[in-house]
Amino acid sequence: MDTQQKKPGFHSIRNRILLFSILVTLVPSFGMGWFWFDLSRKATTEKTEQKLVDSAGIVEREISLWFKERNYDLRVFANSFVLLDNLRRYNAEGDSLDPSSAAKHQVHLVNIAKYLTLIQKQFPLYRRLILLDRNGRKLAASDSPDPDRALSFSADWQTRIDASRYFTGEVSFIGKEAAPLMPVGVSLFSGGKDAHLGFLVMEVELHELLPLLRASLPRANGAGAGRIVLFTVDGRPFLAANPPEIRGRQYIAPLQVGKMLATPRRLQAFVDEEETRLVGLASPFSDLPWNLIIAENADEVFAGLNQARDRIVLITLLLTIAIGGTATIVASQIIIPLQALTDGVMQVGRGDLEVTVPILKDDELGLVSGMFNEMVSRLKENQAKLEQMATTDSLTGLANRKQIMADLVAHLEHHRRYGTDFSLLMIDIDYFKRINDSHGHLVGDAVLVQLAQVFKEILRSLDSAGRYGGEEFLIILGQIDNRQALQTAERIRQVVDQHEFVCGEVSIHATVSIGVAGALVEEGSSTGLIDRADKALYEAKAGGRNRVMQG
Repeated sequence: MDTQQKKPGFHSIRNRILLFSILVTLVPSFGMGWFWFDLSRKATTEKTEQKLVDSAGIVEREISLWFKERNYDLRVFANSFVLLDNLRRYNAEGDSLDPSSAAKHQVHLVNIAKYLTLIQKQFPLYRRLILLDRNGRKLAASDSPDPDRALSFSADWQTRIDASRYFTGEVSFIGKEAAPLMPVGVSLFSGGKDAHLGFLVMEVELHELLPLLRASLPRANGAGAGRIVLFTVDGRPFLAANPPEIRGRQYIAPLQVGKMLATPRRLQAFVDEEETRLVGLASPFSDLPWNLIIAENADEVFAGLNQARDRIVLITLLLTIAIGGTATIVASQIIIPLQALTDGVMQVGRGDLEVTVPILKDDELGLVSGMFNEMVSRLKENQAKLEQMATTDSLTGLANRKQIMADLVAHLEHHRRYGTDFSLLMIDIDYFKRINDSHGHLVGDAVLVQLAQVFKEILRSLDSAGRYGGEEFLIILGQIDNRQALQTAERIRQVVDQHEFVCGEVSIHATVSIGVAGALVEEGSSTGLIDRADKALYEAKAGGRNRVMQG
């Protein structure tokens, strides 16, 4: 008779239940953890992408304003009597010039050159000021170390002048380490546009844009971690802004630049020339032949997500050990609650978040079932929050840019099908940057929140309001004609003008400028309607702000 007992191994019911319990606990827990981690990763990616898109828009607006200031300076210089009078005389005498008056003929250009040199000395930002004749040939220029260097313009620069208030050239460099330069010019006329005299061009140093870029650097976890690099249309980098602790330019490989430009405004992961892991996107400029790449440090962006992943792994392992130990003691009581827990996990895997696992006993499996129910409840809450975050601006509670644009497309489609009228309001807070600079961003945020509340109180259920970006808002007025839209816009302007914006002990007065555009039958896309509202907003601001203009 064999008295030796066989080791039970995995043939015993106890060990098989233990193994089964461990596997059933481990697999769903890791699955739930990964599912939760994947949702969080997608949310972080979308949030980062939207933040970088907004930052890129801010950069483009700031640079556009900077060039508008240069255009204003240039037009002031171009309206000088010294310039126009000497150029008129030069052109008039050039038509009937005899050898005896050749020296006198050149005096006019000498006078113009002295005038341009005087301006250049007063404004070091402008490296050179150059006068061109009607055919683009240089007539006179301010003093500079490189007077004979040719300007860099595209082949069709003269054909693009009528489409813009000013024209620009191509970015160029002087020397290996010099700052990039770019020519900006305007046409010169005498009396009316029929008397074209020539062109006044100034060469600006683009390193003056660095403060604008640095002010727009995206920030993660409270530390400056962003990169902004400007590129020409052919992929040449010419200006970069980095955090203070990062030295050098940290440019990006041309292959990566081309890949990012192929899918603009879509977040991508890459490394810079220093092998730093980044996430960023490319954004082309609408008014300049430039592209922009804006990025953040990937480790900082996903630091919290990685910590959450490690915690999920640790909690899952601890939970598995606890359930496995309990299973060895209560093997006979584990099958039913385990089956219920498994069924619950399967329902969650199919997307049913209404599941609730019954807690049969106050033991470890009951604890696991309760934790599972809590995890599902939190998952439902997080899913609802994510859906709200995807369509709602977190600060003002209005629709975010993505949602308001979707509403606008829907209104346009309904307008094309049924001919129902609607109008678009583009609203901008006047001197909002001054509010932030004077009182701080908390007060600025309070102004945005209270302004959003004003919109909610005034607008009807047919209307939609959304934050377009920064201090700009879009309001869609449904089933309303242009006259009624102007009345609504004026009412908003008056209410805001009379409203007292309060944040703590700070009380300020703020006004808004509003551009109004009604939908047209021939409206092809939302872009045209937004452009008309934006132009009307620009006219309202140019006309003194705190007013309503119709586009």
